[in-house]
Amino acid sequence: MANQAAMDKHLILLDDGEFFIERNCNGDADTANGFLLRRCPTSLSTPGGYECVGGYERCASGEWRASINAPYDEVSDSDCRQVGRFATNLDAITVLWKARRDAYCQH
Repeated sequence: MANQAAMDKHLILLDDGEFFIERNCNGDADTANGFLLRRCPTSLSTPGGYECVGGYERCASGEWRASINAPYDEVSDSDCRQVGRFATNLDAITVLWKARRDAYCQH
């Protein structure tokens, strides 16, 4: 278990005590997507004590997209808001981190 905890820790890119960005373990740092997570009380719907409120991913075009959760919108049939498209994953991570407090949190 100690090795698993150490492995998980290096996947956390940014952490302010409430929000953190964690890189997906399936892939290397240059190509893997990641998640914006917010700590919350442990419950049936959040057994790990966090909720996913956004993320970043590489698009088919090669650009990186960052998005955050938003209240469901019937017109667009979406519950997320894109915060931008970027040439690098570092740019997507930076903008995602800056937008973390704008994410719609349910817990």
